[in-house]
Amino acid sequence: MHKFKLFQTVFFFVLALYVGGFAAEDRLFGMSPEMSKVIVPYIEKAKATFPEVKKKYIAGDYVRENRELNVQIDLASKDGTKEVAFVRVVQCQGNRFQGVLANKIEVVKEYKTGDTVSFTQDRVMNWVVVDSLGNEEGNFVGKAIEAFDSGIVGVFFEVVFKKGKFEIKYQDAKSAKYQNSIDGIVSQNIIAELVKRLKTSFEKKRREGQKFEEGKLFYTYGIFDFRTGEIKF
Repeated sequence: MHKFKLFQTVFFFVLALYVGGFAAEDRLFGMSPEMSKVIVPYIEKAKATFPEVKKKYIAGDYVRENRELNVQIDLASKDGTKEVAFVRVVQCQGNRFQGVLANKIEVVKEYKTGDTVSFTQDRVMNWVVVDSLGNEEGNFVGKAIEAFDSGIVGVFFEVVFKKGKFEIKYQDAKSAKYQNSIDGIVSQNIIAELVKRLKTSFEKKRREGQKFEEGKLFYTYGIFDFRTGEIKF
């Protein structure tokens, strides 16, 4: 079973969704109110995109691709303690799922890694499809947490110079064949602005005498401040 990078940060996400009442603040384990707000749209995005993921799972697409579907759901103990955990999905019937707890359970003592759990679709807060090499699709919530924690993130591009023009393509995880930690959390507007600035920069370098080989691929990146929204090209 692939061990997600986010297992370490999941605990900061634990209970952030339950800050409504009783002594919640001292149970956030370091998650700031700002970070709690940051992850809300990515939870919504995970929920909104999950129906299509479920269709692929039911159709057997992930089995054929040798990939696994994992989701994050809430767990609760008898005393009301709550925690969010990763579950490897093993069965789906309608809106009901069955899966195996995939990470160490820290707070809700009634559960442990490897336990089988049943849950309904409305409890899914995040999803990730992962292959045997650890390449991920989805995981919007986890990526947002990591990006917020690091502050700035790199946005990678493939570039080719053809017939006097620079063609620049964003390198998502699928096209780059490696895990891209910002897939799905950096907007298309930001990517388009970075492409514009990169083209301007390369054109300036060419005017200044730098040579670019016709048709030869090379790679570059821009910098995006996830906390402020600033492009630090």
